[in-house]
Amino acid sequence: MRRWFTLIALVGLVTGTAVGGDIATFENLGYSADGGIFAFGQYGVSDDESRPFAEIYVVDVAGNRFVSGGVFSLTSSEPIALGQDGRGALYTLLAQARAVLTERRVDHLSTGRPVYVLVDGDEPRDRLTFRDFNTGRRYDVRLVQERRGEGDETSAAFHVRLAITGADDAVQTLTIGRPAYFRSGVASYRITQILSGPDERSVVIIVEMRTPDGSIRYMVETATL
Repeated sequence: MRRWFTLIALVGLVTGTAVGGDIATFENLGYSADGGIFAFGQYGVSDDESRPFAEIYVVDVAGNRFVSGGVFSLTSSEPIALGQDGRGALYTLLAQARAVLTERRVDHLSTGRPVYVLVDGDEPRDRLTFRDFNTGRRYDVRLVQERRGEGDETSAAFHVRLAITGADDAVQTLTIGRPAYFRSGVASYRITQILSGPDERSVVIIVEMRTPDGSIRYMVETATL
């Protein structure tokens, strides 16, 4: 019996609070040994005041939720120094998250296995078809999105249609996401990575969200097989 789960980490964009032009960088912080916990973070610099920010999320993959006390955020009160990129905020936040990451046995060296990566400069596609040669699985991933409004009134919704064909030709299908939920301030989505968990029994889909002014934040969709 398989179970599929969806997790959304919106970090400001869902409520429309992102500062214009803020570009976050996604960081895979690792899995627990059994693949049941996934941790990730993001960091960047606010466009208006040049203040570094960071967020960390510790995810119960099977439970479709953040673990208790597993959400952390930090925004520096001081602007960043010339030539820095804001990752110092993430390092500082890691110290605050250390107890939870240790309790949940997150291993920063166990980051899963990328089965798809959007390479810088490549045009993002709404349909991805590829094969995982390690497991013999074939993936057909379709990102379906819809946008409403313009400027300050922009909102967008999406969902993912996922079909995985196993080595035995058995097909697993699912529609992931909330197709009728329009997130305020989001103009578009694109899939940037797909990870297979360390036990090969879970999938993490990393989705980039963009605002009309170019701000970027990340969310994840998780599925267990």
